[in-house]
Formats: sequence, structure tokens, C-alpha cells
Amino acid sequence: MRNLLHFAEDGDTSGFFPALAKYCDHEKYRMTFGTLKPMTPALEGFMHERGVETFSAAATGRLSYPLAVIRLIRHLRGESHMVFHAHLFDPSVVGLIAARIAGVPARVLTRHYSNYHTRINRPLHVKLDQLCTTLSHHVIAVSNETAEHLVRVEGAPTAKVTAIHNGIDFERVKVSGPEARKRLRGELDLGNAFTFLIAGRLHPEKGYEHLFEAVRLLKSRGGRAFALLIAGRGPFLESYQRVVAALGISDRVRFLGFRNDLPDLMVASDLFVLPSIAESFGLVLAEALYLGLPVVATRVGGIPEIVDDGVDGRLVPPGDPLALSDVMESFLNGTVHLPGQGPAAVKKVRMRFDFEQMLKKYEAVYERVLGER
Repeated sequence: MRNLLHFAEDGDTSGFFPALAKYCDHEKYRMTFGTLKPMTPALEGFMHERGVETFSAAATGRLSYPLAVIRLIRHLRGESHMVFHAHLFDPSVVGLIAARIAGVPARVLTRHYSNYHTRINRPLHVKLDQLCTTLSHHVIAVSNETAEHLVRVEGAPTAKVTAIHNGIDFERVKVSGPEARKRLRGELDLGNAFTFLIAGRLHPEKGYEHLFEAVRLLKSRGGRAFALLIAGRGPFLESYQRVVAALGISDRVRFLGFRNDLPDLMVASDLFVLPSIAESFGLVLAEALYLGLPVVATRVGGIPEIVDDGVDGRLVPPGDPLALSDVMESFLNGTVHLPGQGPAAVKKVRMRFDFEQMLKKYEAVYERVLGER
């Protein structure tokens, strides 16, 4: 049995890290889950319930990262880990440096974001991304677009990068019951209003301001009543509330905050919208399709690897409120025909984005790296 350490930030609201523990091949790997910062009690408790040991480097800020490196080196040497798998930016920088010093035989990195640091003009962060690639024996990109950026822009060796789409834990993406749509629409007092839904952190990357302008355009045309539900939290909440008020669409937009009943919200809605300016993958779109909800999203990043335009959803250019409002209006008026919607979309998602299959591909990378070492 090989010792495997997954190393991340501190917690998880997406379900990705708990699913790693849930579907790990525990006959082949003795998994430990580690975090750079103090682990949230909920995540630590879940890991222990699954028989997964935990470790925290207990960093409280970037000034404490050198001490975190030392703690992680001691842990890696003490447990004789064969595979170290890093996730996200800060844990990757700290973790891969420690794993290199500790001499871990297989160092793997999953790149969960694409061109973020290049796009926001952070040359130091780009250099650190490149350092992480150098310190890794192999890099897993969450989309083909991310893999292409790693090779074409950051100069990663092609043979060192493998694209493996993120997977869905289908047991987690379940509706509470057959009455979920009726119950939730009643609780939210939606009536017969056509309901748009977006779920994601409140950040400009998600294209919220373009969505708000699209809603303004849609409202100005009259027609059927509609509402936009926003499930998510973030530092731009108050700013976005002011934008919505200034545009005169407060009666159409509802900020719901973080929700742990997203599957129910999806089945209670009529169209999922994701107008991102950048998106390394966009797994929430696959979840919406899996639950039978049509989607409209922007043609950026890994999104076209999930949504087949004109088949099970529609894609629009990023940063184009007019194009977005036109497509939203076509759904509102019932003039869109998607031949791949419904059962066909569910089948596609199950085939392409199964979490267990994703982990098997991860494990194939581990075995290949260990074989080469």
C-alpha cells in the first residue's frame, strides 16, 4: 500500500476534497489529507469518519509559510509518503517545496485554475506557477484549455501535462425529493415567474455586472415576468447590490447567499446562467445539466468542454450583455430547441464527469510517475 498525501488550503464547500476521501482506492493507497492552514472542523470530521488521517501545517498567514514548510517536511519524512498531490496556489508553492526537500518520489500538482495570474498581470505569481510545474513530476490540468495554457504560455513540457476533467460525486448532487421544485418556489414566492439561476462566488470573474446589464435589457423589453436568483457569497456583495439598485432591477434580482441546497435550487429554476469572463472548467454547469436544467454560459476557458452549444445549452461571447440578454429572452419566450437536453445531457455528464473515473485517471498518473522514478 502506498502512502498518499493530498495537500490543499483549509476547507471545502464544493465537495471535491471529501469526494477524494470517499472514492480513494483504500486498498491501494493509505490516504492522508493535509492543509496549509488550520483545517475546518467539518472537513476534519468528515475525513476521520472515512478513515482518512489528517495533517495541518497550521499556517496563519504568508509570514508563517517558512514554518509551515518545516512542519510539512517533518511530516513527509516521518510518514514516508510515496505520492504528494498538491491543490490550489499557496498550498502548491509551500507543499511542493517541502515535498522536494523531503524527497517524495512522486510529486503531482492539479492546476485548478487556468490563465488567472497571466490575465491579471501578476508576473511573480506566474513565476511561482512555473516553479510549481518544475517541482512537480507531473501536472494535471482540469481542462484541455488549461493544459494548453500551461504548455503554450508558461512553457511546461508537453509530456509533463495531462488534462483530466474534474468529476462529480453524483451521490452529492441529489434533489431532496419529488416536491423540491414546488416547495422551494413556494418558499421563495416565485409564482409563475421564469427563473434564472447563477451559483458562484460574488467576483467580477463570474461576469456579474454583464449579467445585471442583461437583466436590465431584458426587463426593458417587457414580456413575461422573470426573476434572477444568485446563490453565492463574496466580497462584492454590497457593491453588486448597489449596481442592481442603480440599474433599477432590484425587483428582479435576489441575493440568496451561500446555499447548501443547490440541487433543489436548480430544479426549482428554469435556466442556469454562467456569464464568466474566465473559467478554468465550470463544473457547476455539468451539475446543472445532470439535474435536467438547460444552461447558457460564455465561450471561455473549459466551458466549451462541458456545454455543447445548441445541443444541451447555449454559449455566448464573454462580456457581451446584449448577446446574453438575447439568449436569455429566447429561453424566456420558449423559442429554444435543444435536442441534447434532458436524458441525453444526463447520460453525457455521467460518461464524461464521473468522480470515480477521474480518480482512476489520477491513480494512473501516480503509477506512471512512480514507474518512471
